[in-house]
Amino acid sequence: MGKTKNLTVEITGMSCASCAKRIEDTIGNTNGVSESIVNFATRKATVTGRAPAEEIYKIIEGLGYGIVKEETPAVSEKEIAQSEWKKFLISTILSVPVFTISMFMIHFRFSDLTQFILTTAVIFWPGIVFFKNALKQVRHWSIGMDSLIALGAGTAYGFSVITLIKGGSGLYFESASIIITLILLGRFFETKAKGKAGEAIRKLMDLQPKMARVIRDGTEKEVPVTDVQVGERLAIRPGEKIPVDGVIIEGWTSIDESMLTGESMPLNKEEGDKVFGGTVNTTGLIYVTAENIGANTVLAHIAKLVADAQGSRAPVQRLADKVSGVFVQIVILIALLTLGGWILAGYQFNEALISAVAVLVIACPCALGLATPTAVMVGTGRAAEAGILIKDASSLELAYKIKTLVLDKTGTITEGKPKVTDLFNINDEKETAETDNKNGLDILHIIGSCEQHSEHPIGMAIVHYVREQGIDLEEVKDFKAIAGMGIRAIYNGSTVLIGSDKLMTENNIDVSGLKQKAMEIKDEGKTIAFLAVDNKAETVIGIGDVVRDTSKDAIQEINDMGVEVVMLTGDNEVVAETIGKEMDIMTVKSNLKPADKCDEIKEIQQSGKIVGMIGDGINDAPALATADVSFAIGTATEIAMEAANITLVKGDILRACEALKLSRQTMNIIKQNLFWAFGYNVLALPVAALGFLNPMIAAGAMAFSSVSVVTNSLRLRRFKL
Repeated sequence: MGKTKNLTVEITGMSCASCAKRIEDTIGNTNGVSESIVNFATRKATVTGRAPAEEIYKIIEGLGYGIVKEETPAVSEKEIAQSEWKKFLISTILSVPVFTISMFMIHFRFSDLTQFILTTAVIFWPGIVFFKNALKQVRHWSIGMDSLIALGAGTAYGFSVITLIKGGSGLYFESASIIITLILLGRFFETKAKGKAGEAIRKLMDLQPKMARVIRDGTEKEVPVTDVQVGERLAIRPGEKIPVDGVIIEGWTSIDESMLTGESMPLNKEEGDKVFGGTVNTTGLIYVTAENIGANTVLAHIAKLVADAQGSRAPVQRLADKVSGVFVQIVILIALLTLGGWILAGYQFNEALISAVAVLVIACPCALGLATPTAVMVGTGRAAEAGILIKDASSLELAYKIKTLVLDKTGTITEGKPKVTDLFNINDEKETAETDNKNGLDILHIIGSCEQHSEHPIGMAIVHYVREQGIDLEEVKDFKAIAGMGIRAIYNGSTVLIGSDKLMTENNIDVSGLKQKAMEIKDEGKTIAFLAVDNKAETVIGIGDVVRDTSKDAIQEINDMGVEVVMLTGDNEVVAETIGKEMDIMTVKSNLKPADKCDEIKEIQQSGKIVGMIGDGINDAPALATADVSFAIGTATEIAMEAANITLVKGDILRACEALKLSRQTMNIIKQNLFWAFGYNVLALPVAALGFLNPMIAAGAMAFSSVSVVTNSLRLRRFKL
């Protein structure tokens, strides 16, 4: 047996949800297939299991449908829409005279023959696709929308031909031609709308530049992005898009990463920083080493996630799928009963026939098949534009039910990296973030210059802080890292010590003047470092993990949505309580191991609540997997993102609020769509069966039903996050 794998196949020839259901069930019953999902809206089948691809292809083709293999260029929604439009125009040109002659009772020598010729052209030219597909379906013991259309239009046409040959009256050529015309118009609008629903992926892939400047043999060459190799050096000028994922090896610039984060503010980047394909270099010339290319780039990964999500099935869709699977058979039965009922009631055969045809035409389950997947397509696409990557439709649906949202602290509420939060100079008797001169020496200049060679996170945090102030650093002499305590260096002839109180004690440096401030900083759960110049204590520095700017607003917004916020952290109680109080989080639990977080989530779930979890680290992965819906911060570890259902590309829990809002709005749209689709068929069938709808009106109503569902789903594109 082979390995379990996912196979995605684009299918041609599906006309309605019942087609998709038949393919899905047949593939699902195949040996070696563990799961089969066929999405009518995206025209794709996703098959999980060990069955060979060729076997799956054979099954689909055996059912009378076509496939688009990987080596075959896929036909775009735009091309399909153009083809449907051409068919509609041809059908309209041929049908209008037939409709005019019939409706206005225009009689001339060959009026009946003219209707016959023009309707025959409609049936066997633009309308032939319905009859071909219907024949395929019948041949494979399957019936779908095309079967209903072919049966309805064909019956009206066939009856009229027989009547014409017999020389009788009561021709219904206009019904046959207008049915085909209106259905083609509906298909055009439906295809065009579905194309708009899938715009998210196209927009993402359009962000990828086509060319790249590669340094080869010391010469800059412009080559297709597809030719770039891992490890190659690339030159990226201001205003150009970055072609692949990589690391800056030379230069400084600002990068517009709005396509990833949804934020318009450019980010400063320097040597050693990562850059991502599709983002825009706004200011300086940079040189980048290519790390990820092609399908391995972040952009390609995002596009795949969106595509997978759009092709997945939401649990709420199952009812619609079940109904669609048997609906066509039920409709044919109702049409036969309608025909028989009218005849038994004493009406003419042609009157009974027209009512039966109206039943066949109006009852197509397309709207049911489109109700959920189109909303999911648009919803996940809209989320991706905002920097929210949703893995599957189930997560999108379940998110709106979340009653408790569990937050990790480090890297989720906070930024997850040390930053300078306090700087207190002994002679100032106050905190300051400004430069201060002591004996002609700039304090920030001293600590930044001395720490620039440190590899310790605290030293790196100090250097980052100093550089943010716009201070240039200079080289120092005799730099030495003292394990577990700090650093020593010679700055402009002065001996500088930066480090713990233990380092100060061992060097007999009096820090009593800074002790009170140091204790205050410690009480907030922060780390302290002292600065001493020539054996004299000058400054105490506070370093801590700072709260994200948006965290408090995000948590307040989550609470306002009726969702309880709980913080679970492995950090100590002092830090946890401080952050919890600052964020107005009522339930805070600290000193938790990964297994403890899982237990806490399970306990909440046992009370009947749907639990969401936001985390970022490896230690959060078990808790993310335990939660009903899990969110990973975009700066999270790969393990955390793999465990999560939803990735917030920008490291910001405000995106979680947006995900919850979008989930709720998407579910509202789905419910509206299903209500309309079910309601339409429930009301329309008896109306048609009772003779209140002629086939032409029925055809228009059926087309309108599908288009209205897709159009309603498209409202999500304008949803404000």
